[in-house]
Amino acid sequence: MRSVSNIQRLALRVWAVPIAIAVGTLWWPTSLDSLERQNASTWGVDRALISQTISPPLSSGRFPLRISVNHKDIPHPSSIQYTIDSSLQSATAAVLDHYHQREGTPEHNLALRAGYPAASIFKIITAAAAVDLGKVQADTVLPFNGKETSLYRKNVLHHKNNQWTRHFTLKKSFAKSVNTVFARMGIELVTREHLLDYAERFGFNQSLGSDFILDNSTFQLASDDPWLIAETAAGYTRQTTLNPIHGAVIAATIANGGYRVRPTLVDALIEDHGIILYETPPTTRIRVLTSKTTDQLREMMETTVRIGSAKSSFKNFFRGDYSEVHVGGKTGTLTGLDPPGRYDWFVGYAHRGEKKLAFASLCINREYWHVKSAFVARKAIEHYFSVDPS
Repeated sequence: MRSVSNIQRLALRVWAVPIAIAVGTLWWPTSLDSLERQNASTWGVDRALISQTISPPLSSGRFPLRISVNHKDIPHPSSIQYTIDSSLQSATAAVLDHYHQREGTPEHNLALRAGYPAASIFKIITAAAAVDLGKVQADTVLPFNGKETSLYRKNVLHHKNNQWTRHFTLKKSFAKSVNTVFARMGIELVTREHLLDYAERFGFNQSLGSDFILDNSTFQLASDDPWLIAETAAGYTRQTTLNPIHGAVIAATIANGGYRVRPTLVDALIEDHGIILYETPPTTRIRVLTSKTTDQLREMMETTVRIGSAKSSFKNFFRGDYSEVHVGGKTGTLTGLDPPGRYDWFVGYAHRGEKKLAFASLCINREYWHVKSAFVARKAIEHYFSVDPS
């Protein structure tokens, strides 16, 4: 067995951030109370410098508590306040340890890589495009032949209704990750041009604007070949790759009503005399989808947890303390090569009232399943919403 533990750890750790940033109280000396907080212009510390400073240790899995930044050749020893939820981090690590889902300490921070096949997580993009373009709705019935998990040319390119044809709504096809339905949608309803457009809207092939360096998720669709479009739309390809933090960004975009935000790791940088050299600027939001589209996507993602491919991991969850917690997600599985094994994704969100969490969980197993990524996410959700019921 080989696992990618840091992926779950960093993605869950960072992505309590985009839709629910918990900002602690920062102390300012009374002598500076009248000053405007134009820290970047005053001290020369901006998001780019933060990224340049913390990315080298972060790439090897280290989170320095202190750094020194230079302004006009004068060093300023400072402490860092991260956006990390340390309690959530510890609880998630305990789950991985319990299920023996970690194999030593990796040399590099695996959560920053983007070489992992996106698999059926890309169905979120296909569904978003189809709904946003007005081609379908969550309750639109889409017939298909064959098994839910199979993908055969004849069932996609030469569909004919017969006595064995099944008729699922888009919501049910999403929840059960029916490959043939999404393959046909890609060809007949969305098309190559719009798949490219919506992949870029969601942040593929570009920087996410984070305050640390991470690999870009990649999306390639080089021709109008129908079968290539079919495989891509269904996520049945290794050519589309996903960074775990980007997976959480995608989920946060749905939970945020269609706005994409930047991953943020550093909350503040405080010089040893108490002067705030840097504070996280107001969240930059990019409109990706209409709120009407995200309403339907949330319906699909919550159906996935209730009756779909994540149902077993959330058995008996929606009771007692968690009866008012809303959870939505998308599973994805595919064999990958680097590292070799079976990739198991669960990307989603949870919220109760104003308290929200977006996450991406990924387990890679060489031979045997030890724990499903959706169950790892469930335990993180349970911890996050048990701390403060408000």
